[in-house]
Amino acid sequence: MTLEVYDPEKLDQWALRVLDVAANLRHMANQCRENDLAGPVLHDKKASEWLAKLEQWSQQATAHVHLRAVQARAQRRAMASTSLERKPAPARRKSQRKAR
Repeated sequence: MTLEVYDPEKLDQWALRVLDVAANLRHMANQCRENDLAGPVLHDKKASEWLAKLEQWSQQATAHVHLRAVQARAQRRAMASTSLERKPAPARRKSQRKAR
């Protein structure tokens, strides 16, 4: 099995392919309804297995992307906080100090 980098464009292409398949299935369902047809006889074992694997693949990839996004955000925040110059707080006058 080969791991490949999926840039946003490639993810969009996959999404469109899946949507095309979904559109075909919806079209068949509508044709059957509109024409009072019995549904087609299909072998669905392999398709069901494939869909389950695709769902699992998608969930794992989503979790991985979410984790990387959180890590990148944390790293940017850490870099921003270390790059800020810490200015000492201005000295308060006696009248501004809290009473103890």
